[in-house]
Amino acid sequence: MKQDVQSSGSLPHSAQSMPSPNESRGARPLLKKVFSFPVFLGMLLLAGIFVGRLLNLQQVSSAAASSASASMFWLEGDAWWHLAVGNQILKTHTWPTHDPYSFTVKGSPWIAYEWLGEVVIAIAWRMGGLRALMILLTLLGFGVLLLLYYYAYLRSGNSKAAFVACALLLPLASLSITLRPQLLGYAFLVMALILVEKFRQGQEKALWALPLVFLFWVNAHGTFVIGFVILGAYWASGLRAFQIGGLRAEAWTRRQRQRLELTFLLCLLASLVTPYGAGLAAYPLEMAFSQHLIVQTVQEWQPLDLSQFYGKYFLALLLLFWIALIARRRTYRLQDLLLLLFATAETFMHARFILLFVPIFAPLLAELLAEWVPQYEPAKDQYVLNFALIALIITGIVKFFPSNQELERELANKMPVQAVSYLRAHPDMGRMLNDAYWGGYMIDKLGPAHKVFIDGRFDIYEYSGVMADYLSITRLAPDTRFLLRKYKIDSCFLPRESQLAVLLGASPQWREVYQDNLSAVFVRQPDKPSGNGIGRKNQKAIPG
Repeated sequence: MKQDVQSSGSLPHSAQSMPSPNESRGARPLLKKVFSFPVFLGMLLLAGIFVGRLLNLQQVSSAAASSASASMFWLEGDAWWHLAVGNQILKTHTWPTHDPYSFTVKGSPWIAYEWLGEVVIAIAWRMGGLRALMILLTLLGFGVLLLLYYYAYLRSGNSKAAFVACALLLPLASLSITLRPQLLGYAFLVMALILVEKFRQGQEKALWALPLVFLFWVNAHGTFVIGFVILGAYWASGLRAFQIGGLRAEAWTRRQRQRLELTFLLCLLASLVTPYGAGLAAYPLEMAFSQHLIVQTVQEWQPLDLSQFYGKYFLALLLLFWIALIARRRTYRLQDLLLLLFATAETFMHARFILLFVPIFAPLLAELLAEWVPQYEPAKDQYVLNFALIALIITGIVKFFPSNQELERELANKMPVQAVSYLRAHPDMGRMLNDAYWGGYMIDKLGPAHKVFIDGRFDIYEYSGVMADYLSITRLAPDTRFLLRKYKIDSCFLPRESQLAVLLGASPQWREVYQDNLSAVFVRQPDKPSGNGIGRKNQKAIPG
């Protein structure tokens, strides 16, 4: 088995062999580690992800980014219903078991399957509103990136190569840095990879921390199932030793195999420790086998879009990696190949699995780069310069961190802030059809008195058929008029430039009562004696 690599921030061997009594117990060695060059590289990565968030906010603030098709916003629609659920749990000290937020599926069975992440978001909101949420996002993003950097170093033994690998993957890693419970799942995923790798390198006690990780992971996000895939890949790859060309497998000892099997069992038991028992742990399987419409229609579940920058970048990195791998004739372990093929296939099929691809790919890329990138040499380190640069990065992050006012202004360019204020002032609009992306924001801002038609909890709406009907309505299917009648819709709250909004604006049966640069609100007019439904001049557009 591969031996543990030297810590990136350690002193040269000559300095470690004969430390003076005062120096070994003093603060100087610790300060040298804190202000070492590898730590500075880690701070550079944090600066990179912070600048990326600032650029994203500036893009959202532009007029071109005001539509729903703009780049991913850090506080997207789903974040708001997660916030509302977290606040409900903190307020009532109970976990929801039935839907309290909609009129379409009101009272239907539903569980908060990401409740721990939702509570964390709600606590941050209570501490300081939007700015506290941004701080939480920043800290979680920093944590994920530092874990990724450490994992790449752990595998490659080269802090510089680990930095370059993480820097190259930063554009892909940033796609998952939005304020949703999945960010906690991302952190636990990298933790699991680190602990299993430490075990492989001979630190057997590291594996005992894994059940505790699973205990929090299962209550935070459904990505915990990937942890079992990782454990299974490591276990199966060590059943027999062999080498075929550049592929090798290292056999576990009997003791190691038994520890892996026991850990798997303990993690499985830990995944049952939830407010909902096994029901929460079973949700990812339910998602995979029962929610076909979500997988077919939700953008992040679609195949990777190779026409977009991130799709082209993903493909370019992957191709260059395999070309270099073949040219260098490197040897790779079976578990690495299995996990890489799994992560690559899942990413091609479902774009959201870039979240999995990045931590699987980063250490392999770092190991490859380590052949060209020189090792860190503590004897040549410039600690004072590192200190100055680290202080400069921290100062820059603090100075340019957005204020509450800036975040509120940027939020208004992405979410219907003014329109929701109008709805709050005019509560008597009956049953309202709303845009699904805005449903979570309405839930949080309008409270339980205003029931939504749909929101980001698509699972509950798919089971009831509401999601299919919503898609038919918004796509102007032939039965649109019938469906509006079926749900007794009295008003509609829609993106201003959506197909349905344009149609309703031209119909005498609907009156526009509010409009801004992002949204529009329509109310149904009393039926005329002719009973032509949505209006004579639109009968060809929407057949009855």
